[in-house]
Amino acid sequence: MKMLTLLLATVAALTVHAAEKIQTIPPERLANYWLLQSGSAAQANVPNSGYNLDAPTCAAVSYVVEKDGSTSHVKLEKLVPQGDLGKVAVGIVAAMHFAPAPANLGKDAVSTYVVMPFNVPGAQSTNPADRAQRAQVLDACKLPDFAAKAH
Repeated sequence: MKMLTLLLATVAALTVHAAEKIQTIPPERLANYWLLQSGSAAQANVPNSGYNLDAPTCAAVSYVVEKDGSTSHVKLEKLVPQGDLGKVAVGIVAAMHFAPAPANLGKDAVSTYVVMPFNVPGAQSTNPADRAQRAQVLDACKLPDFAAKAH
């Protein structure tokens, strides 16, 4: 009888642990779970001096959106070119807050990442050269194997 009780307790614990596992998703699927709250991405606090502050740059920052919509486990994954803008990107992501998407009734926590551009033309530009430069800079920070690795 003790063995059966122990077995049932172990199965129950494993079931709870499996239910709490955070799903890793690519950035394009985040809107299925969480929506960025307006104004929660604080203005970037860029230092007055530093390395590569004016260079066209991208930063890939991974994070977890928790059940309450806050971000945690914020980590700079990639910065191209190297410089001091990585700290800025991490600070922006750490301040973000999300609201659950209508389909995310359980407020499931997810792990994802964002690619942030610095010193590139805006996304609204219709100039083909601007669009090409922006795409080239952002492509350098994509993390194609992100969902495959465990966080």
